[in-house]
Amino acid sequence: MGNLMHAFEQFVWQDHIWVASSVMSALVVLVSSLADRRRHNRANIDDVGFMPWTAITVFSVLATVLSAALAIKGL
Repeated sequence: MGNLMHAFEQFVWQDHIWVASSVMSALVVLVSSLADRRRHNRANIDDVGFMPWTAITVFSVLATVLSAALAIKGL
């Protein structure tokens, strides 16, 4: 009985890991999009940053779509 319960818990956690990953990467998309917008609207044009916000946004969107697809597939 214990082995069956462990298998069930592992199965349920595998489904939730993709949902959690999708939510976390969506939050990264939100933060990086806001930071990129702030960088584009800066007052001092010479005050550049070192973070590649556009690339972070693109890769986090990719991660969000991929993990959401895997979460939906797991349903």
